[in-house]
Order: sequence, then C-alpha cells, then structure tokens
Amino acid sequence: MTSGDGVTRRGHPIYATFVGDYPEQVLVTAVKTGECPTCEVPRDELGADQDFPLRDLEAILKALDSLDEGPTIYAQACADAGIKPIYHPFWEGLPYTNIYRAISPDILHQLYQGVIKHLIAWVTACCGEAEVDARCRRLPPNHNIRLFMNGITNLSRVTGKEHDQISRFLLSLVIDVQLPNNHSSSKLVGAVRALLDFVYLAQYPMHTSETLAHLDNALQRFHDNKSIFVDLGVRDEFNLPKLHGCRHYTPYVKSFGTTDNYNTEYTERLHIDLAKEAYRSTNFKDEFPQMTLWLERKEKIYRHEKYIQWRLDGCPSPPVIEDISPGIVFERQLKMTKHPTLKSVRMSRLVTDYGAVLFRDALARYVVHLNDPELSALQVEQKSQDLSFAFNSVPVYHRIKFTTQDPYSAPGVSDSIVDSIHVQPGKTLKNGDELPARFDTALVNGGSGQITGVSGYRVAQVRVIFTLQPRHLRSLFSRGINPPKHLAYVEWFSPFKDPEPDHLMYKVNRSVKDGYRRSSIIPVANIRRSIHLLPKFGPVAPADWKSSNVLDKCSHFFVNSLTDRHIYATVF
Repeated sequence: MTSGDGVTRRGHPIYATFVGDYPEQVLVTAVKTGECPTCEVPRDELGADQDFPLRDLEAILKALDSLDEGPTIYAQACADAGIKPIYHPFWEGLPYTNIYRAISPDILHQLYQGVIKHLIAWVTACCGEAEVDARCRRLPPNHNIRLFMNGITNLSRVTGKEHDQISRFLLSLVIDVQLPNNHSSSKLVGAVRALLDFVYLAQYPMHTSETLAHLDNALQRFHDNKSIFVDLGVRDEFNLPKLHGCRHYTPYVKSFGTTDNYNTEYTERLHIDLAKEAYRSTNFKDEFPQMTLWLERKEKIYRHEKYIQWRLDGCPSPPVIEDISPGIVFERQLKMTKHPTLKSVRMSRLVTDYGAVLFRDALARYVVHLNDPELSALQVEQKSQDLSFAFNSVPVYHRIKFTTQDPYSAPGVSDSIVDSIHVQPGKTLKNGDELPARFDTALVNGGSGQITGVSGYRVAQVRVIFTLQPRHLRSLFSRGINPPKHLAYVEWFSPFKDPEPDHLMYKVNRSVKDGYRRSSIIPVANIRRSIHLLPKFGPVAPADWKSSNVLDKCSHFFVNSLTDRHIYATVF
C-alpha cells in the first residue's frame, strides 16, 4: 500500500467498519429488511427503550458451514441463526472480523433522511400543515437559516441538506402550538428537542464520557416523551430500524471514534463529482472509457493549475502544519470591507431608513463615556446633552462577515465565510419589486464573555454599522484616545436568564425605557456572531406577521441554539 509520503509498504488491513446506508447494511449482514443489522432485537420491539444482545457471529458462521448438507437444512440453519440463506458472504473467512460489530452509524441517511424525516412528518400531523407553513413563512432571516417562504409540507424529493436546514428551526414550530383535544404541547416540545439534541451531539467531532452521557440522555428524553404522538393518533408504534439504530451510537463511537470518520455524506458527494458529471461529459455510448479519460484529464489539469499557482507565489516551501487539537474551532475572524457601502448617509436618513431613532443621543453618550470612563451613567447622560457634532453624516457599512481559516493552508488563502450580519434598509429594485429592510440580530460581548456560555453576553439588533471620518475625531475625543474604526448602533434585548424547562432555549424581549428601545453605540469588535431569534407565536401564528417585520411585531423571542454547531456548543 502506498501511503501519503510516497513510500510503498506491505500492509495487513483488518476489516473493521462497514460504511453504508440501511439497505446496504441489511444486504451485507444478510438480515431481513426491517431488522437491526447489529443486535437481536425482534422486529416488533424496535421502538423499545432497552438494549438487546449483539448477533451471535459463531452461531451464524456455524449455519453458513452447513451449506454442504443440502439446501433445506442450510435454509433452516440460516433461519434459526436469524439471517437469509446466502452463499459464502465475503466476510465469512476474514480474520478478526465481526461484521455485526463493523456496522457504523450513518448521519446522512440514518438521522437526517431517517429520524429527522419522520420527526417532520409527525410534527406536521400534530400541528397541521397550514400552521406549520404559516410559522415557516414568519421566521426572521439569518445567515445560517434557509427560509422556506412556501412552507415545508409541499416539498418533494427532500434532500438531506434540506432536512438539516429544517431541523434548525423545527423546534420553533411546536412551541405554544395549539394541539387537538387541548393536549399540552409540553411533551411534544420535549420530544422534538430531545431528538434534535441527539442529532447535534452525534455529530460532535470529539467526544468524552460526559458528551456521550448527554447523547444517551437525549435519546432517553425522547422515549420519555414519545407517547404524545400516540395520544394524538400520529403513531401506533415506533418500530423503525433507523430510530432503533440510535441506541448503538455510544458503543459505535467508543469502538470506531466520532461519526465524522464514517459519514456517508462524504462519499455521496463523489457521486456528483466522479460519476454524474463524468457521465454528462460523454456521448452516452461506451461511457466507461470516456468517463475514465475525462477524470484523468481533470486531475492532470488540476495538478498543473496548482503547480502554476505555486510558481506564481514564488515557489514557497510547504506550510508547516502545527498540531491541531480536535474539536470545534471557536476562533472566528471578523472581516469588514475595505471601503464603506455608502460614503455618506445623513443622520436624518439613519432615523427614517435604518430605524436608528436615538442615533445622535447614543453617539453623544459613547463619545462622553470614552473621553471619561469614570463618569457615572447619570453624569454621562447629563454631559452628553451639551455635546454637538460638527458633521451631519457618516459612512455606513451594510455587512459584517465572519471567517475561519483552513488550518492546512497558508493564512488568508482559503478563508471561508461561516457567518454574516446584514444591516441594510429596504429598496426598490429595477423591476419594481420591493426588497424589504433587513437588520439582523447579534450576540454581543459585554467585556466578560468567554468562549462558551452566555455569561457576559447579550442579544442586540444591529441597526447601523458606521465609521467616523478621521477629520472629525479631533473635535470629538481627547488627546491620546483612539476610538475603534468600526462602530455599530444596536438596540438591546433583555439579559439572559435561565433557559425554559421544556425546550431549553433562552427567552428574551425588547429592552425599553420611556417608550423607546434601549440603544447604544458599541465597537463592532464586540459582536461575537449573528444569532437567530425564534418568535413566540402563541397558539396560532398572527396573520400580520411576516419574515421582514416579525422582529418589530413580535414582543417575545427564543434564542435559537440550533442554527449551527458553533452556536449549539456556545449558547447553552
């Protein structure tokens, strides 16, 4: 076997894991469809909240050895062993191999195309298609959220990626919803939250005994609350092989490592790159030689392109890869454009178009506080009343971006945008369509916030991102004080308190004083990331709420901790 360093060595690999979806697992283990390919659970007890013993490999191998005794005896021996009568499976003589221990979890097909698919159907049956679609259309926008403006109940051929996107806001569809026969939504919320927790925890790139305990706890919470689907007539039983497979995740992870080592999502992508696109490049006659030649040429072009870029870069040495600790990368870099989106926006327009009603007052307080941090809040308020500005407009930005760097490449080469915050007023397009205003919400560090947890953080809606002209700084700030280049006018929400007991999300509302929303000027560097707020719809979603106005119409929100893996591990 030739390894990455170019050296060919003699190797003796052991068949340790089988990566595939459920039909392939059933095929390779010779069990019948509808059964578990790992353990001896009866078909009518797949939904049971208990563990079953692993399939007996010795008994199965003994049954396979009876092939020479005649087809009738062989078929009966295989039936007694719990498998189909197959002719010499490839794993029969492999040393140190137990195919029933080698079956690995499948995030794409087992969770997103299995468990989440079922969960969405159950939620739709519980809440009604009209109400589910109405709530989908009224969610505020966010970088990590796909808005289904036509609802989700009429979708067909839904992909795993779409199920992933739906799972990010699925919990908001059941909070406070009006269920048939006056059933409380508490158990439904608990069951949905439990399965979503399981899906997120199962994808952790590293695990400890504590995280695996959380994984088992999430599955147990679902079993404790699943009776609500029976009470509402949605399900009679839960004998689903993919749901039962969740019970094996903890031993799988302990045996084979985290699930990103054997997720079929990676190989599914190769169907497009190496098969579908290659096939489209042929004349559809005698396609295999043409596909092979096409792929070979693509690889040669790619290698030559990399060589040319290396020469253009001055023939640099290979980058030194430092030890990369496993886990979630929390470090994100805030990125602003070199030039503002609008070079000059009058303060009166900031009030009318951007909704920054108290912009002038907030800027005055910020200047006074930065000049003299020892002043009390009352003194700052009094002193700011006498401050006047020698300008009436400021440069404005419409976007904040957050990037992460690929640790295996040089700095700045493959930075990818992982998050963004939109701050832009509404406008009319050339075709006459109205593009609504968008002012995203963000998680702001008050100065004491840590990498994880909500202590020291607060939610705010960003209304204006601006900078001050260098010629105006001298008249505003004392000598020696250098304000940040990028500032933001934000409107605050209430501080974090304890999460709600059913869905474990934090509840926030607008922070108001004397009839006005509390607002401040803050450095853009204090903004940690965007954050998605889920409206508290009540029993029925109000008809006048829209995705573009729900942040202004709704009074209470829940902080969505399921938009991506980063926020899930940060806000808890």
